Amino acid sequence: MKIVFVILHYLAEEETYKSVESIKSKIDTDDYMIVIVDNASPDKSGKRLEEKYSEDEKINVILNKKNLGFAQGNNVGFTYAKEKWNPNFIVLMNNDVYILDNNLVNKIEQEYERSCFAVLGPLIMTVDGRCNINPIRHTPASLETVRHDIKAYKLKALIYKLHLSWLRRLYNKLKCSSKEKSYKNYIDRCEYVQLHGAFLVFSKKYTDKFNGLDSRTFLYREEAILYKHLTENHMNSVYLPDIHVFHKEDASTDKMVRTSREKEWFEITHHLHSLQILLDIYKFYEKNNTREG
Repeated sequence: MKIVFVILHYLAEEETYKSVESIKSKIDTDDYMIVIVDNASPDKSGKRLEEKYSEDEKINVILNKKNLGFAQGNNVGFTYAKEKWNPNFIVLMNNDVYILDNNLVNKIEQEYERSCFAVLGPLIMTVDGRCNINPIRHTPASLETVRHDIKAYKLKALIYKLHLSWLRRLYNKLKCSSKEKSYKNYIDRCEYVQLHGAFLVFSKKYTDKFNGLDSRTFLYREEAILYKHLTENHMNSVYLPDIHVFHKEDASTDKMVRTSREKEWFEITHHLHSLQILLDIYKFYEKNNTREG
């Protein structure tokens, strides 16, 4: 098997249909499969997807019994694809991502011949006209940066709990004004970079060693965690702007948390949890590297 696409589905049913159609209409090989993983959507859309594609030999639908989050949900499809077909490439893609190229597989294969990448990411276009969300960064965050982010989110959580709206506005203003403005190169191909999690292509360099993403998070910071694992295992991650996808962004999250306040608290709590996991990973590698040194 050349390539398997794993689409993580939650609630946003129409987006999943469009994502599947973009693959089927654009794919440049017959040697492919699509795995849709429904993350226990409460609206029963997973069951409807299963019924719709029951006669399609190219599509497998898996129904999770509970919402496992981003990493674990994707890993269900990743493991299924690896064990059933052991393909050359596994693509993890959000259900609101649509393929734009007619020669996607050819471009992936050419890049693998060039770099033997472990993970590859494309140029990602968004609804608001941006196309610079990939790559995220060229160097891993430091241990100090992770600790700083944890403190910042703890402060944000305290502000939220105390309903200090005026302080929250001041916090957001200071946070925005303190951001460093730097040129971000999204036009040129580059290697050893942190990639956006909306569309990731994994080669056998990765799948032979790992069974998916780090499963300890529910949502957020998956890219930073993946990048740290890649860096410590001397694996290459490539940003290839010759591949183009469209990302609607937050389709599933917007359906899951409807109010702005609810969404804000959802983001704070899950960012904090994921940051703690990232901190543990940094400490783990730091301890091992010290021991080996």
